[in-house]
Amino acid sequence: MTLKIRRRVSGAPFIHPMDPTPRTAILAPGFQETKLVRVFPAGWTEEAARFHPSSIAGRAEQLRLLAKRGLELKHAVVVFTYQGQAALSDDDRDLFWDSFGVPVFEQHLGAGNELLAMECEAHAGLHVMRDFGASRLDRNSCACGNPAPRFQRRRIDELAEMLA
Repeated sequence: MTLKIRRRVSGAPFIHPMDPTPRTAILAPGFQETKLVRVFPAGWTEEAARFHPSSIAGRAEQLRLLAKRGLELKHAVVVFTYQGQAALSDDDRDLFWDSFGVPVFEQHLGAGNELLAMECEAHAGLHVMRDFGASRLDRNSCACGNPAPRFQRRRIDELAEMLA
């Protein structure tokens, strides 16, 4: 007899910027787990290391600490920024790219880890997940093919203020 254990589905869904979603360790509480996405609310632990992720997601502070450990990844780093916080800095983006050797994506989250805006593979700004009617949004087509309007990289701090 084979027993299948189902994980309890709670928290916000995680949308990885790469398709298909690679094996990802989320270093923050409040997200739903799937077969390829595991949540480690205490951050990087031995359990997270045993999971052998090819992608990680978490706050910049956590990722800065992890960058010092020499972790090798194959797919991506996803940096969570939250309402009322500054956007991902160019210095942190460069640190993560140099340390992990993979593309770096920013996701701007609201209360309960609701995805408000996310960076695409074209790195042409953050695609806004719902239309705020702001005239400062770039509504031209993006190289990634996503039709959602976006804030260009130089205006991401404005997005953070608008969503606050």
